[in-house]
Amino acid sequence: MNMTKERAYKLRAILEKAAQGLEDMDASMAPSFFPRLKEDGSLVSAGTKINWLGSVKRAAVDLWDTAESNPSNAPDLWEDISFKDGYRIIPETITAGLAFAKDEFGWWNGALYQSQIANNVWNPEAYPEGWALVE
Repeated sequence: MNMTKERAYKLRAILEKAAQGLEDMDASMAPSFFPRLKEDGSLVSAGTKINWLGSVKRAAVDLWDTAESNPSNAPDLWEDISFKDGYRIIPETITAGLAFAKDEFGWWNGALYQSQIANNVWNPEAYPEGWALVE
């Protein structure tokens, strides 16, 4: 391997490691910074962000890097990182890993809401008291 390729691989590894620390909003704007699955059977730890078909996905649980565990074949093992205008889109089902913080904003059905409780795992339709419509 020539020195240029070797340096590029080393820099790529550093970039991918640093990208894991990006906030989700920033991560959603830079999917190419994240590693792709290799289907080599290695452990993918919960919370690990990957580039899946040009968007960022986060492992919801510890899983093995296999074809059976990829986001297309096992979507329940992965969380979307979705934002609009700098605020997360509130999913229909909110997992513990995607819970909203108190006072965090989110989009629901085209309207902006603010979470009224910590660790909010309900959408505005399921638990209206947990959200305030931002006007």
